[in-house]
Amino acid sequence: MLSVFRRIMGLGKRSLDAAAGGRRWADDRRLPSATSLQASAATVGARAAYFAANNPIGSRIVESLVSNIIGTGIKPRSLVETEVIRTRLHRRWRAWTDAADADGAADLYGLQALLVRDMVVYGEGLAAFLAAPSGAPQLRRLHPEQLDRSITRPAGDGGIIHMGIELDRSGRRVAYWIRQSPPGDPFGFSVAPIRVPAADVVHIFRPLVAGQLRGVSWLAPVLLPAKELDALADAMLVRAKVAALFAGVVVDADGTGALPTDGAGDPSIASLEPGAMINLPPGKSIEFPDMPDQGGAAHLLTATMRLIAAGAGVTAEQASGDYSQINYSSARAALIEFRKFIESVQHHVIAFQLLRPVWSRFIRWQVLQGGVSAATYSADRSAVEAVDWLPPRWDQVDPLKDTQAAVLQIENGLKSRSEFIAERGLDAEDVDRAIAADAARLARLSVALRPASNIIPVKEEQQ
Repeated sequence: MLSVFRRIMGLGKRSLDAAAGGRRWADDRRLPSATSLQASAATVGARAAYFAANNPIGSRIVESLVSNIIGTGIKPRSLVETEVIRTRLHRRWRAWTDAADADGAADLYGLQALLVRDMVVYGEGLAAFLAAPSGAPQLRRLHPEQLDRSITRPAGDGGIIHMGIELDRSGRRVAYWIRQSPPGDPFGFSVAPIRVPAADVVHIFRPLVAGQLRGVSWLAPVLLPAKELDALADAMLVRAKVAALFAGVVVDADGTGALPTDGAGDPSIASLEPGAMINLPPGKSIEFPDMPDQGGAAHLLTATMRLIAAGAGVTAEQASGDYSQINYSSARAALIEFRKFIESVQHHVIAFQLLRPVWSRFIRWQVLQGGVSAATYSADRSAVEAVDWLPPRWDQVDPLKDTQAAVLQIENGLKSRSEFIAERGLDAEDVDRAIAADAARLARLSVALRPASNIIPVKEEQQ
């Protein structure tokens, strides 16, 4: 009776094929939790580092992501209402960025690029705040594996340390357990890790699963197909080399072995030269075997390349460096989608996890230096620390059309001029000051510019 009821009600079969079993799910693979995701992150990161360092596609993908996310640097635009304070903060920020790296290897914007590179390759970027002799804040880039994964144990006051990150009883990060030397250092990596307060550490990663504490390499989805692509490319290269040799097989019917030899005198190897006419002894013949067909390997190579690019978050042309098969429309569509991804990373990860704590530390230093009064800071800390971050500008696919569209939007009140300038990675106040300075200099030198209306527009090429 129950079976009849289940059949009538449609309960005898699962409604979702993805939850079914059977032969098609015999090799079922699952990712049940954040812990399982992070358990193999170190192995994945090491393989990703090798891929980025030794594979042309891997190197190209990493460089493309870093250059598009950071470029020449994501710069702040203070939102403090008082213009004097705002201008002072910008001027002092520009001076401080050159000394922001505790190791002196780069300025702050170079550090941004290095930390994002670590995040792409290893899944996370790690840095610690230090104080320069002058008291200025500095950052030191650390290897992500200096955050000790081996430490997982209960902590005091009901907290826990999980994979080197200490959490209090409410789950908030309170400290990081960091080794003083990177992996591979024979002198320092064996030293016990030290506890560093969370406020003194910058830890950036893309959280993919709820409860995830550490990152996973962005290249994780593509490492296996990239390895197979390497093997396929090597096989195709060897086949091409063999085909270029055009080797022949000597059939020796009588077993005498008398043939012209190669230059080394080896009787087992005969050579052919361009234009040569060879008289073979009786019973000898030369056969040239047909090379096996590659079986559509070239198309498979291209499809795998596109698969790898999609998995890494870049376009196929960015991964390969080949732009010969793309046209204007497809390039524009691909770039629009790619830019949406990059902008989400800039705002959701970089600005929040990296730039926000750096700017906060810089503002507090300015309060100590007198750049901002302690009374103003205490009265409204959020107003003093308010800031917009300006990513590097996107190069325009069609500068004429894009500029005309922006002008129409501004003239019709659909976009502010400041917003347009900010989209190009610039500060409207800096641009206005530069324009005013140019106008004053031209007036002083009696230089008259040619009116824009007299400029003959360049005809656009047919797309």
